[in-house]
Amino acid sequence: MLSLLIIVSFSLNVSSQSSPNDLDQVELMKQFIGKWAAEAGKDSTWLWEVTPSNKGYVHAFYLKVKGKTVETLPGIFGFGDEYRNTNLLILYPDGFISRDIGGFVSDNKYVAERFYPQDEKTGLGTWEGTFLTPDKFTAIWKVKGVKKAELIYMRVKE
Repeated sequence: MLSLLIIVSFSLNVSSQSSPNDLDQVELMKQFIGKWAAEAGKDSTWLWEVTPSNKGYVHAFYLKVKGKTVETLPGIFGFGDEYRNTNLLILYPDGFISRDIGGFVSDNKYVAERFYPQDEKTGLGTWEGTFLTPDKFTAIWKVKGVKKAELIYMRVKE
C-alpha cells in the first residue's frame, strides 16, 4: 500500500510540472518585439530589431563599429510544429542561411539550436536568451557546450 502511494505521489508531481510544449510560445515571443542593443567590444555594438509580421516576425541584426553599420543580417522569426517551437532564420551577406530551432523553456528563458540548411542533422551550437527584466536579456552562445560569447541586450527606447 505504501509503495502504491509513493508511486502515485511521484506521478502526480511529475505530471503537474509544465513542459515547454505547454508554454504559450506565441505570447512569450512578444517579449522580443522592439529594438535591442548590446555592446560587442570596444566601439562595437550589435543592434537587433524585431518587428511583428502577421503571426511571425521580421528581424535584422546590425553590427555597428564606431557608429557605422558594417554588417546587416536580415531574417525571419516564426513558428513550427503547431506553434510549439520557433524558427529563426538569418541571411548572411554571402547568401548563406542559418536556422535556429527552439523555443521558450520557461516564461523568461529561450533556448535554440543552430543548424545550417546543408547539414540539418548536426547542430552547430546553442544560444540561450534569458530575460532579466522586460527591457534586458542575456544572450549566451555555446558551441559543443562551451560558452563562446555572452551579450547583454538592452531595449532601445525611442
